[in-house]
This record gives sequence, C-alpha cells and structure tokens, in this order.
Amino acid sequence: MKLTKTDFKKYLICPECLWLEKKKPEEFQGGEITDFLQKLIQDGYEVEEKVQEMFPSGVFLNDKEDGILIKKTQEELKNKGTIFQATFKSKRGLFLKADIFKFNDESQKWDLYEVKSSSEIKTDLQHNHIKDICFQKITVEECGIEIGNSYIIHLNRDYIRKGSIDLTKLFVSKEVSDEIEKVLPEVSYHIDKALELLKQDNLNPSSCSCLYKSAGQRCDCFSYFNPQVPEYSTAHILRGKKLEELVEAKIFDPKDIPEDFELTETQRVKVQLQKIGRSIINPINIQTTLGKLKYPLYFLDYETLLKPIPVLDGYSPNSQLVFQYSLHIMQKDGSLEHFEYLASDLENSTSGLVESLEENIGKVGSVLVWYEPFEKTRNIELGKLHPEYAEFFKDVNNRVYDLMKIFKKDYLMPEFRGSASIKKVLPILVPELSYKNLNVQDGTMAMSVWEEMLSTNDEEKITQLRKDLLTYCELDTKAMVEIFKVVSSL
Repeated sequence: MKLTKTDFKKYLICPECLWLEKKKPEEFQGGEITDFLQKLIQDGYEVEEKVQEMFPSGVFLNDKEDGILIKKTQEELKNKGTIFQATFKSKRGLFLKADIFKFNDESQKWDLYEVKSSSEIKTDLQHNHIKDICFQKITVEECGIEIGNSYIIHLNRDYIRKGSIDLTKLFVSKEVSDEIEKVLPEVSYHIDKALELLKQDNLNPSSCSCLYKSAGQRCDCFSYFNPQVPEYSTAHILRGKKLEELVEAKIFDPKDIPEDFELTETQRVKVQLQKIGRSIINPINIQTTLGKLKYPLYFLDYETLLKPIPVLDGYSPNSQLVFQYSLHIMQKDGSLEHFEYLASDLENSTSGLVESLEENIGKVGSVLVWYEPFEKTRNIELGKLHPEYAEFFKDVNNRVYDLMKIFKKDYLMPEFRGSASIKKVLPILVPELSYKNLNVQDGTMAMSVWEEMLSTNDEEKITQLRKDLLTYCELDTKAMVEIFKVVSSL
C-alpha cells in the first residue's frame, strides 16, 4: 500500500473519492488535468527551481523508479548536506518526496522545507499547507529520522522587482514547527483512517462526504456517489447550516425548497427562477441604467500573463502583466470600430499597450467591461508602472460600467443557473457566437499561447499564434457588444 502526500490531501477533501480512485480506477472519472491546473503545476516547478538557488550545495535526486530514489536518498543522507526530492517510504506505506531536506549542523537533526508558489500559508479545505508538511514530518520520522525544524517557503507578496531578482526578499521562510505540533494529533488520526479505508476492497456509501459542502467544494466523484443530486442543486445556492438542513430533509433540487424556508433575497430570487422556469427581466431598470451611459461606448477586455516569479521590474509575485487588449467602439447610431493590441515582446509589452489605449479611448464616453474589479485593478497597476499615463487610467476607471451587473439583478434566466459569467450568458443570449471552435478558448490558454509565441523563431508559427490570440480577445468584446444589443432592445 502507498499513501502519498497528494493522496492524503485528497482524503481530507473526500475519503470516498480517494478510495474510488485507488481501488476502482476504471470507474474513477475525475482528476482531469485542466489547462489551469497544468499551469499551477508548472508554476510550482518554477518556484521550486528558484528556491533551490538559495541552497547552492543541494543535491537533486531524480529517477523514474521510487525504489531507486529511496536508495539514493539513504546514500545521500550519509553526507549530511542538502537534498532536493529526498524520497521516503515508511513501513505502513506513507510516501514522500521532500522539496528540501537539509541537515542542521547545530541541532544535528534534519530540517524539512516545503515550497509553495502562493503568497501566503493557506489553511483552507483545498490547500492546508500546515497539514501538508505535518504529513511529511510524520512520514520521515516513521522512517527513523528525527526532524528538527520545519519550514514553509512561500512568495513575498510585498516584494517588487527592481533589477535582478533578490531571492532573499522574493521568498519568505516561515518556521511552522509549533503549528505542526498543534495539528499533529488530527493529522495522525486521519492518516490512520486513510490507511484503513484503502485496505477495504468494497465500499458502498449512500453518498460521499461532499454532500454537505457547497458546489464549489465538491470532489471529482460527486456525481458518482450522489446520483440523486441534480447537476444544478441547492448546493449552488446555499451553504453551511441552511444547506445541511436541506440535505437532512433530502431536498437537493432548488424547485423543492419549501416556500417558508428562510432565504436571503438573492437566494430567494435564484430559487424562484428555478421554480417558475422562466426569466425575470426588469426592462425599466435596464433602460434606466443604459440611459446613463455616454456615447461613444468603449467595450474593453484585457488578456494577462500571471507568473509567480515577477518577470519584469515593477511587478510583484503572482501579479498580472497585461499583454493584449481588444476594444470595440460603438457610436450612438450603432456603428462599430474595432481596435486591438498584442505585444510582440515581453520587455516592451505594456509600454506599447498603454500608448495604443490612449490613442483609441477618447476623453468622452463610457467604458464597458465584464467584471470591473479585474479591468479596474489592471488600470491602476498600469498607471503605477507608467506614471505618465496615471491620470488617463484614473479617468478611464471613473468611466467604467460593469455590464455584468445587469445580469446580477435585472436580467435573470433559469438557464444561467445563478451565474452572471459571460461564458454562461453568451450561449443563451447570443448562441451564434461561440468560443468552442477557437484555437484559444480561455484566458489560461491565452497565457500559454502568448508565451509560446514569444519563445519561437518560426515566423509562420508566430503569425498563426498571433491570429489565434487576436481572434479570441476580439470575441470577448464582440460578445459584450452583442449582449449589449440584446438588452438595449428591450
């Protein structure tokens, strides 16, 4: 039997899902590596490599066979130095590849380091860094090696790059030995329960542990263990005690929630939508809102590169670099013009972009976006990076209107299933527009494609990648234009 740190993290989220993955892999349908998840994995590798530079004498262990890695680890332990990917397996089957394992000459014990690509130590359900490293400590000590101090190394959110990266300021190394001791009994208990669970050849639960969790916290196996729960359920609307109360009453469909059940106004509207099965639209409110907009209308969308290690001066860890925009300009007579910008290199990406934006966004007219916190934050950042444009971006932000707001309050459809995302609204209101046939279909793909475009010397490939990126970003603002036309016609 083998229980890795990743397995243990999955157990904490949903024991039944881990069991299905391990014992009946042919029936397990979860665990898909999405583009976003793949990016997070790659980010983790990049951060680890940077941290390793802080331990110049470290020895990296690498092999496809776990058994060979374990033997290499035992040999390297004799040197009492620093090991990257030290590998251990206890008699019970606990398995670990430690990010950094360093011998402490003063304490004559081994110190354990866990590297995270986040800008903080997380302790939520999906990511509990303290329990992660506690699992590692238990594993190593079961292999007969006493751990001295334990550390979590994460990115420093306050670091701003200026010139060459200063690793001592880029990273924060936090000793968490005391925090580990606090969770040690709980983690030990759950390790025991996980190992017991994986010994079982048959498991016939009526549901899984995620039944009481909100929809965003469900495991990959939720539909397998809970076929009685519809795709859009009460867990998409409620959470906590109210959700628990409905689960106990076996109420999973929003249509079945009793009329006298206590709900907030927002929750009640979402439930009502499902019960009546038709749209709730307030054309008077919508026309009043749209009547306050000033022409010309500027429909704006950005694409950004998110990197854990800042790639340019002025950026912090996990900040977003704007490399592309699409802008549709609508006059009062309905005529449209389209402008766009896509950076061709990294170093000058934002300087060219802000210059292009100022040329194309006039001093009069409302700026329409979808989910204003994103564009407004990027505008503030761009103003700081390019102080000469700070007043321009301040003015733009003062003229921003978030088109998404209409679909949070005045244009509600049961088909949206409680969401105001443009990816939910567009297929219903403007089905002829679709991202499905595009080579770039979302922001994560756009990041990867732009990085690929910058890294190749193949001119034909560059031309195609540019076309793919421009087509995708243009559709984002074209979608806003067409949705605007729909609500304007009410």
